[in-house]
Amino acid sequence: GRFTMKQGFTLAELIIVMGMLAVLTVLTTVNLLRPQHQASTLAAVATLIADLRQQQLKAMLGDTEGSGTPASYGVFLNTNNYTLFRGSTYAAGNPSNFSVSLESPIQTTTAFPNSQIVFQAGSGEVAGFTSGSNTISVTNIYSSTISTLTINRYGTTETVD
Repeated sequence: GRFTMKQGFTLAELIIVMGMLAVLTVLTTVNLLRPQHQASTLAAVATLIADLRQQQLKAMLGDTEGSGTPASYGVFLNTNNYTLFRGSTYAAGNPSNFSVSLESPIQTTTAFPNSQIVFQAGSGEVAGFTSGSNTISVTNIYSSTISTLTINRYGTTETVD
């Protein structure tokens, strides 16, 4: 008799093709997520800088927020959020505080004393400024992307790495 050959793929061929498809899928997914993580880090940095400038501007303009007396304004930094506050020090229970939550992979750390930056009423300068203790790091824990803000004594963001 004659042998007839059946058409088809062997198990080894199927495993190799499936493995190649899995590797391509992983590489594509990783490369597509990297720009998203970088964009979310940059957005968090931009928002933080805008909020710092807003607090400094309030201090410089003598915003009273209805109290009748100008005050200092500041930002208190936590790992997963930061709080905008009025006054020379952060008070956790103050109802006028405004908390800004950071997206899940974004975290902040700071070298500022007591994790707060206070802008003095009138001048807008950083109260108790200490050179070397004037950075804020914004980290995306998924991609390990770190942006570091350096703020000078006048409250200006000098560098963003």
